[in-house]
Amino acid sequence: MSNVAERLITESAKSREAEAWISRQLFAGRRPCEIMDDLRRATDPVKVIAAMGGDGPAGLTFACVVMFALPFTLLGWVLP
Repeated sequence: MSNVAERLITESAKSREAEAWISRQLFAGRRPCEIMDDLRRATDPVKVIAAMGGDGPAGLTFACVVMFALPFTLLGWVLP
C-alpha cells in the first residue's frame, strides 16, 4: 500500500490543474492527509458523466432526452 505522499504525487500527475491545486494547498500549510480527504470527497465529473450516459435504460433515456431537446435549444439560440 502506498503512503500519502505517493498518492498525492499520483493525483498531481493527472493534470496541471491538479498539480497546481495540490501545490497551493501544501504551500498554505495544509497536511497531506487533509488534501487527500478533500480529493476523495470531491465529485469526479468523469464518473458522473459515465453514470448518466452509460449502458442500460438510464443511459438510453438520457441520450434520448438530450437529442430531443437539442434542436429546440439550438433553434432558440439561432432564431431568437
